Amino acid sequence: MTNEELIEKAASVVKTRKTKNGLFGDVGCAVLSDNNNVYVGICAAAGSNAICAEQFALGSMMATGEYKFKKIVAVWKDEKDNIFVIPPCGNCRQYMREINEDNLSSEIILDKGKVVSLKELLPYYDWWQKQS
Repeated sequence: MTNEELIEKAASVVKTRKTKNGLFGDVGCAVLSDNNNVYVGICAAAGSNAICAEQFALGSMMATGEYKFKKIVAVWKDEKDNIFVIPPCGNCRQYMREINEDNLSSEIILDKGKVVSLKELLPYYDWWQKQS
């Protein structure tokens, strides 16, 4: 699956819904598992509770018994349906790492032409190990 196809998959689930206390579905995520399955998720934020789209997509992946992924992307759409690729937050980066250490070599799509490894987004991922 190409990066553009994965971006389109993530964009296809963005269906923003505003509620009295929150905003749901304004960010979509698509993850390509190590077994070439695609899982999607949306964000949900209400009050002080927030779950990122990446967490929903990865949770769906893990529910099938998969814990390693090849690549992942999150997108946001504006009111005119323009698609913007957005980087994962720090919490999601750590979550990706913790579900399987091998995910450090997985690709994070930052733009249609920009891809980095999770390890590059967590430059001090092994700092504490070097302190011993």
